[in-house]
Amino acid sequence: MFPAITQALKEWREGFGSEPIALGLKHSDFTFTPTNIADLETAKRDRVRAALGGYGPAWSGEVVTESTALNNGTVWACTRIIAETSASLPLFLMRKTRDGRFPATDKPLYGVLHDEPNEEMSDMEWRESTTARCVLRGDGYGRIIRRPATDECVGVYPLMSANPDRDKKNRLIYEVPKGNGVDNETFTVEPNKPHDIFHLRGLGFDGIRGQSVITLARQSIGSALSAEKYAAKFYASGGRQPGYLKLANKVFKNDQEQDQFRADMERFLANSENYHRIPMFPPNVEFSSYGWSPEDSQFLETRQFTIPEICRWFRISPHLVGDLSRATFSNIEHLAIEFVQQTLMAWLVRWEKAVYRCLLTPQEKAQGLYAKHNVSALLRGDFQSRMQGYATLLQNGVANIDTIRELEDWNPLPNDAGKSHHIQLNMQTVPGTGEPTAAELAAIAKYQAAQNGGGDSNAA
Repeated sequence: MFPAITQALKEWREGFGSEPIALGLKHSDFTFTPTNIADLETAKRDRVRAALGGYGPAWSGEVVTESTALNNGTVWACTRIIAETSASLPLFLMRKTRDGRFPATDKPLYGVLHDEPNEEMSDMEWRESTTARCVLRGDGYGRIIRRPATDECVGVYPLMSANPDRDKKNRLIYEVPKGNGVDNETFTVEPNKPHDIFHLRGLGFDGIRGQSVITLARQSIGSALSAEKYAAKFYASGGRQPGYLKLANKVFKNDQEQDQFRADMERFLANSENYHRIPMFPPNVEFSSYGWSPEDSQFLETRQFTIPEICRWFRISPHLVGDLSRATFSNIEHLAIEFVQQTLMAWLVRWEKAVYRCLLTPQEKAQGLYAKHNVSALLRGDFQSRMQGYATLLQNGVANIDTIRELEDWNPLPNDAGKSHHIQLNMQTVPGTGEPTAAELAAIAKYQAAQNGGGDSNAA
């Protein structure tokens, strides 16, 4: 039924108690023996865990799981840039009314999204960890705590895992294993009733769960891990290539003398203090290397290629993970804008829709409540761009002085001096293209009267 698991268990069981097997080749032949049985058993156990977890070994032979994939710098950087950036943006609970859109500060969910979802985590820590799990696994889960009287969300606790499925009535259910305050419970999504499980979905195809990037990208990640392992072993051996000894004629008197020489050579090469010392060989013994050198295998080019290859899976530009080989002074700004538009925006919308679907009650949805990120916070470190944007808003009457000061966490001007809106008066109708309409003339007169009378220009 589960061929991958059965095969892995068979290999693991057959490996117990095994011993190094010498091929018995003498003189000009060479003998291969496993040098570390512990490594062999660890590899087999990893294959079992990978099979049980839904993963599988890559073509490179590396077992790619969530933990091993995060050991790769590019995977770690891609996960961080998405999770940290999206979680660092303020998330507000808004209310849409006839008079406009305003923060719903009277709702407990406002504090859950903007301040802290529970007593153990900040809002950024919760959203960061949930997004990271969704980036890697395809899904991020949370246990919703609701007020008994009104069913309003008053808190969310993260869930490490859950199993979404459908029951016999085709209803969406979540089977949550023991842990995180849950004891092997099943939660059913009832129509027109508040949800018990918060579910942030990644890209998927069945509408129930997202696809795991680690599973889909295991070939690319496995190649990167294999290249890193090769580099580590190459430097751990003092930068020496593997080789063998070629005997011109019979040098050793018996097998015991040959075995002793082999043991002495292996002991000499294994000692890091001897990496730069010259080994001495008996007469008529010649050392020959086998395998490709790092230059022949294009080792540096291979490691460089794995960076953009993995970035493709996460839809991340390589410059965001430290690869500036394709970045220039003319395109680096556009690459940053592209990250916001093409990568980050999709995750922000996922969060906003998941909050609306899972955390809001049907009554709150009817009241016009929704979640919205403040993407302008990305300009927090760019003072000049912020000021230029504020100047455009101010001179075109879109915002008043107090609104702009509030965005910078500054106090309003005294005596309501900053509540007036202003527009430039140097824009006139082009001759021959039409004169102002009666409604426009009335609005201008009303605006000028308000300004002369010291009233609020909002009356215009």
